[in-house]
Amino acid sequence: MSDEKPLIEFLPAVVVESKSIGFYVEYYIVNPMTGLRERKRVRLQRLVKKYATKAQKRMAAQKIANEINRRVAGGWSPFFEQEDSRLYTPLDELRRIFLTAKENEGVRPATLRSYTSQTNIFMKWCKTVGIDKKFSGCFQRIDAVKFADYMIARRNAHKTYNNCVKTLRVFFGWAVEHCYCDYNHFANIKMLSKEQKRRTLIDHDTRRRIADYFRQTRPQMEIVCKLVYYSAMRPAEISKVKVGNVSLKNRFIYIPADVAKNGRARYATLTRDLIELLVPVLAKANKDDYLFGQGKQMMPGKKMIQKTYFSKVWMQMRKELSLPETMQLYSLRDSGLSDMLHAGIDPLTVRQHADHSSAAMQDIYTNHHNPALNDIIYNNAPEF
Repeated sequence: MSDEKPLIEFLPAVVVESKSIGFYVEYYIVNPMTGLRERKRVRLQRLVKKYATKAQKRMAAQKIANEINRRVAGGWSPFFEQEDSRLYTPLDELRRIFLTAKENEGVRPATLRSYTSQTNIFMKWCKTVGIDKKFSGCFQRIDAVKFADYMIARRNAHKTYNNCVKTLRVFFGWAVEHCYCDYNHFANIKMLSKEQKRRTLIDHDTRRRIADYFRQTRPQMEIVCKLVYYSAMRPAEISKVKVGNVSLKNRFIYIPADVAKNGRARYATLTRDLIELLVPVLAKANKDDYLFGQGKQMMPGKKMIQKTYFSKVWMQMRKELSLPETMQLYSLRDSGLSDMLHAGIDPLTVRQHADHSSAAMQDIYTNHHNPALNDIIYNNAPEF
């Protein structure tokens, strides 16, 4: 009978400190391919350098050692997976690294704001359920599914839900690419079907009432409304353009690429009506001023107005005029495009004016309920 002792398959991970390389985690485990016990090390210089004191560094390293021991007990083996200290980056730290990387890549400010906002929703949920400090490499599919269920239970709009899932696909896709995760579990989370837009077209008489209201209360808001209707400008774009972008002589407003929603610069046409309204406004403005500045009167100024202020003023008007919620500021853009088509302007011109990438996109923005549809068909139907 042999006196040889059986080989212990796993010696638990421990924290080791070296003068040359600092803290690292070391453990021994049997390689199933060779039957020999091998030493494994996880170097942590990159991970622990953010901690100020040695005690904090040791504590962070010990958490990683504990996680390795837990994973091995559950059947995990480092021989079937590449070991990297990045897998032990806490989720909240990974988010910070991701946003910094995207900013350094030069993504558009609007895109970065979206990434920041959507990942913030995700991290708040992670904190609520206690996984915000969970290691990135240990994020599981069930975690992704639970977050998706949470978003649905909140009764978020489909657009909000889908935007969040898209952002997290990008976030974890980037994490996999840079070895912070092994899998992108959001890649298989399904999107919700698109909701029909909750906007109705605004008829001519109602538009006149709106214009009269703003002419008496906030003259600048009348210009905003007509820029949306005539020039097909989006409220976010209107809030960011400067006086120097306006050319009354050439009858357009230049929308730079970093202001345009889709990142493509374009020229928004000005009508005679708009030019007459803009002449006195621009007379005393500097070209570096924002066309609509902060303040109740929204006159040109150094500080950019927020697009949410337009919505606030619009909702106040809608309440005082007893208009339905489906009549939104953006409805003026839909109404303007629809009216141009009905006026006989060819679809290609309207599409280019709206800066739509395809006819299908144009259909989405012009296929709204038209309150006057019955009257139009009744009065203009051809004879059988």
